[in-house]
Amino acid sequence: MMNSNNEENFLDCIVHLEDTFLQEGFEEGYEAGLVSGREDARYLGLKLGFETGELLGFYNGCSSLWNSALRLDPNRFSPQLHKHLNDFQILLAKFPLLDPEDESKDEIKDDLRIKFNIICASLGVSKKQFGFPKPSSNLDF
Repeated sequence: MMNSNNEENFLDCIVHLEDTFLQEGFEEGYEAGLVSGREDARYLGLKLGFETGELLGFYNGCSSLWNSALRLDPNRFSPQLHKHLNDFQILLAKFPLLDPEDESKDEIKDDLRIKFNIICASLGVSKKQFGFPKPSSNLDF
């Protein structure tokens, strides 16, 4: 016959069984979430990195084109446009390509977009005429 102490231990195990399974389920789910979260973050990071590289490459190409035009005919553009083109080039050089965690990159990217729009307006061209890249995501650059 079971003594009362063994019976209480047995009943305690049954009562705490649900708590034990909840805790084990939480721990397994947490571990699975970490793995899944890392994969999702990696994918998003690659996508954003590609889109940023695409945009910076586009801006760099435009800057090279404009600077080539300046070398051919320095008087073609107004002094104000010369300044905007120079500022644009400085911003491109300042972008932290090798430090993705540098918080200044978002501000520089915004400044580049503004300068690009000013230059396009000064030249009387639209972004569509330049073949402005459309990011594959709905993120705004």
